[in-house]
Amino acid sequence: MTTPITRTDHYTTLDGIRGFAALSVLAFHLGRWLDIPWLCANGNLSVDTFFCLSGYVLPLAYGRKIATLSMNAFIVTRLIRLMPMIVLSVAISAPYVFFRSVVSHIDVSAAAILSAALLGVLNLPYLYAPPAVGGPQLFPLNGPQYSLFLEVVANIIWWAGRYLPQMAVAAVVAVVSAEILVLIGIGGDTTETFWYGFPHVGASFALGVLIYHLDQRLPSWRGWTPLFWGLTASMIVIFFAPYEATFTVKLAWKLFLSPLLVLAGAHVQFGKRIDSFALGIGALSYPVYALHYPLFCWINGAFRMLLGSRDGWIEATLIFVAVIGLSYLALRAYDEPVRSYLSRKLVARRAKAAVPAE
Repeated sequence: MTTPITRTDHYTTLDGIRGFAALSVLAFHLGRWLDIPWLCANGNLSVDTFFCLSGYVLPLAYGRKIATLSMNAFIVTRLIRLMPMIVLSVAISAPYVFFRSVVSHIDVSAAAILSAALLGVLNLPYLYAPPAVGGPQLFPLNGPQYSLFLEVVANIIWWAGRYLPQMAVAAVVAVVSAEILVLIGIGGDTTETFWYGFPHVGASFALGVLIYHLDQRLPSWRGWTPLFWGLTASMIVIFFAPYEATFTVKLAWKLFLSPLLVLAGAHVQFGKRIDSFALGIGALSYPVYALHYPLFCWINGAFRMLLGSRDGWIEATLIFVAVIGLSYLALRAYDEPVRSYLSRKLVARRAKAAVPAE
């Protein structure tokens, strides 16, 4: 059962949406990588939901800090949140590329692997990466990382314009980005589509910011709960349809249905048990997203090397479970301790240094 939610700085329902979206991306990629094309055929649309959620949640989390948090401090805070998992993903995938090149006798230079690793750790795209490393992906050691690069770009631009009229700017960015997408399509993960990524993130992120500020002005309404469940059903149908959605459906999800889902989700909450589950999968969403590609590479490679054959369903099941388990381990044993340490050393130190001596 869901009930109206009172405004706080954290919404468990949005955590649940984020977690479901991450698992959908995982299922989508397993379908693509293991030749099960109908498996969650549109789960990649979850990226639009991630961007929209970010646009909604960041003003919620940082809105009160606009006057007190500098650009440098904001960037440090966001990098502490995102970079530990990015570094771990590169640490997992770079050795695999080297190992694969040796075992499979693939001609790839050490310089190319080192370049991909260095740029990956810095969360910078590798334009014109050689195919032997993983090109033409912008992040050849972890293809899905392109969206994390776009996320950082959107975050920095949003904070740089924080003193501007937020609703007006968000509306303009959303409309212009949407018009560009209609003309060029949705992309941003390869060298050829690099520039497509900016309207890709711009439309969804700006819509998230826009609905956050609109939400402040909306009157009380009892229809949020049925709207939320209706949109959740639509998400499941679209994501798990056994065929790729048309461009019109993709745009409808990106520009209308996904923002409405985020807005409705901000107004409902579940019971304690479901809230606990939503928090759990929400916490897992980022490590699952950041690590599923490098983990897939190792598990898939080991599976085929040991058995000498391929079984998409067995592999998909094994990898799905393993990614969730290893992502949880990485979250608890690595990501949370590292972020806590960096926050104490960098954020707390900056805050202390900013206080004038009496």
